[in-house]
Amino acid sequence: MGYYKTFMKSSAFLYFLIGILCLLLACLAKDYDFDLFARLIVGDHFYQTGWISYEDFLSYTPTHIWHDHEWGSSIVFYTFLKLFGPFGLILIHSIAMFFTVFFVTKTQQLQKHAYPVSLLFITIFTLFFAHLNPSIVRCHMFSFMFFSMTLYMLEKTRLTNSNILWLFPFITIIWNNLHGGVVSGIGMIFIYMIGAILTKKTWRKYFYVLILSGGLLTINPYGIDYITFLLSANTMARTYITEWWPVFAQRHILYYFPTFCIIAFAILLTCTKLYKKENFNLTKIMALLVTAYLGTIHVKLLSITLIVIASLYYNDIIRLVNKSVIKNMQKAITIGILISMFYIPFTDFNTPRFKNKKFPYKEVEFLRINNIDGNILTSFGFGSYVSYKLDPKNKIFMDGRYEEVYSDREFNALMDYELINDNWDDILYNYPTQILLPEKINPIYSHLQKQPDWEEVYTGDAAGVFLRKNRNTNKGPFVLPSDDTKHYQSILFEKFGKFGVIDS
Repeated sequence: MGYYKTFMKSSAFLYFLIGILCLLLACLAKDYDFDLFARLIVGDHFYQTGWISYEDFLSYTPTHIWHDHEWGSSIVFYTFLKLFGPFGLILIHSIAMFFTVFFVTKTQQLQKHAYPVSLLFITIFTLFFAHLNPSIVRCHMFSFMFFSMTLYMLEKTRLTNSNILWLFPFITIIWNNLHGGVVSGIGMIFIYMIGAILTKKTWRKYFYVLILSGGLLTINPYGIDYITFLLSANTMARTYITEWWPVFAQRHILYYFPTFCIIAFAILLTCTKLYKKENFNLTKIMALLVTAYLGTIHVKLLSITLIVIASLYYNDIIRLVNKSVIKNMQKAITIGILISMFYIPFTDFNTPRFKNKKFPYKEVEFLRINNIDGNILTSFGFGSYVSYKLDPKNKIFMDGRYEEVYSDREFNALMDYELINDNWDDILYNYPTQILLPEKINPIYSHLQKQPDWEEVYTGDAAGVFLRKNRNTNKGPFVLPSDDTKHYQSILFEKFGKFGVIDS
């Protein structure tokens, strides 16, 4: 009995509960990101050829060298999918989430007079983190994991003069080949270096690690050119990409406002300490303000701000809560997580997640079963799914690999087309397009129904299929695809061609 009580109070039991929570949240996720299929294409192509492609083989538009900053993630995703089925994607998502939370707790315990790790606080953080990252397994989950790890190393270096930061250059090599978010880690080291300089502390270690890590960024399939790509990709304007919009955009305000309130609260705590002339840490304040600014103007970066607050402001926040409330709530949360563990098998964790109308399932099946070949102009989000299913017989105009492959000219042409801006139809004359797959929620869909040169031959749940009226082939009659949702769910990860190879 004594051993049982000791285990229940141990850190091992705490991390067991956190692991169960992360797995449960991943199992409850109902969504795949639009770009997942592009990642699986890269992974499959790597297994076929033994290397990555420097040239795009999915599009019929002009492209530049393919700077795939997520190629390593693609291999991880594809490997886990092949080994464990759809559960593999959930598994890698929960693993990345767990280690993000793990290093947050380790950083909390480095603080002076640190409170014990609070399961209540960590549960709230994890729920908010999952709320900010609802799609199953995106590449930036690796960046959040490595960012929390980097923050731990930086705090350990700052507080104990540890040499652990020398591990960062080696982490850079791995992180850099998984996701371009490696710049967030480098940026945080720079903030700590500036903080050390301003407070007249030892700063050279940060400087040397930055120089070494910057040099090791060249260890990737693209060499030194990759650094130029990272700089351009992280500074480019993404006017039409919603996850790069600010918190206060009309589309985002309700969803992201609770997280913004947490940021505002952390800033208010900092201002209160400054007003009362209490001891404060300049580096911590700089980390909060910089990441708060970035998260506010780009909702995709809110997770980084949340990690900073949970790691560095834990003591400031937890001391405001009544300790008896924390104790009672933690008992309830412990029981809740243990009970929820038995619910995980009922989440159909090995069944592909399926969200009606997110992808053009029936529309793509219509093209396949009727052998309709040709170049397809899809919406921006649909591109990678269409490629995954129909390449090489059908090429796409563009997909979510915007900065990796395409130029601004093609992207702007696609946006003009989807939003029916001036010269919206230039895209139809300047590029060899035979098939249109407009998303129903975009203005272009209803506009195309009125055009004399195009005929809607099939109307699906997510999009319409349009062919030119003066075509010489594919005149019908057409075979209609199945209406059975479970059919499309069962074949979600099946592909019907060989990526990068033209069938004879």
